[in-house]
Amino acid sequence: MNKHDDTLFKIGEVTKILGVTRKALLVYEEMGLLTPAVKDEESGYRYYSADNMTQIRSIRSLQEFGLSLKEVAEYYYNTENIDVHLARLMDLRASLDRNIQMLQVRTARRGDLSVHKVSLPQQVCFCRRYSCEDVSDASNSLRNTYIAAARTGKMDMIARMFTMRMSAAAGKLDLMCCIPVESSFAGPERTEFAETPALCIYYRGPYEGMTTVMQTLMAHVRENNIEITGPFRCIYLEGPPSRGEHNGDYITQVAVPIKL
Repeated sequence: MNKHDDTLFKIGEVTKILGVTRKALLVYEEMGLLTPAVKDEESGYRYYSADNMTQIRSIRSLQEFGLSLKEVAEYYYNTENIDVHLARLMDLRASLDRNIQMLQVRTARRGDLSVHKVSLPQQVCFCRRYSCEDVSDASNSLRNTYIAAARTGKMDMIARMFTMRMSAAAGKLDLMCCIPVESSFAGPERTEFAETPALCIYYRGPYEGMTTVMQTLMAHVRENNIEITGPFRCIYLEGPPSRGEHNGDYITQVAVPIKL
């Protein structure tokens, strides 16, 4: 291949086009992640093909996901441990999803009942069902479920607890209280939830107002002929531990699974 071929890019062009430093390109090459299409051994000049450019973008994308260059190299070349790398990427995706969710949470304003499309994650939960008299009774039931889940030693320390409205019967709150746990939990309270598309509202305000939020979601569903595939979920993002008695600042993701 002619090093002056106009289909090749000089190192300065690559740095300008892709926003990557010359030093980074040399490190990629040193680690075996990148081989220039042409390298002049006498002058040290390097020329990169379109395939090289694609490879550089791929490396940078994996770095932006949080992988170190060593992990990037293992991702490309260590196929024996592909499950490890897949799990790492899944963890990174989950972390990214949580960060996006918390940014969405921060946009929640009192009285804002905007509907968002989201994906509820796959997870395993410790679940107990209760018939509650009122919001205070529901809070106590959720707290008791949390305590029982914590005593298993298997509680997921990142995912958020939630309740599900199992029926719309008047006079009682028929709730399933769900505390995320590690997938290895095998007790009788174990329930596994599949990843599912959903509609949600990020509601800022006291728990007593969530019925209105659910009614708003239901109206949206009916107006748009959307099929619901599961009970409403109230996912507790910011509540008493962080907001104390300022219940006007409680933030709850009220969601309903749907069929796309």
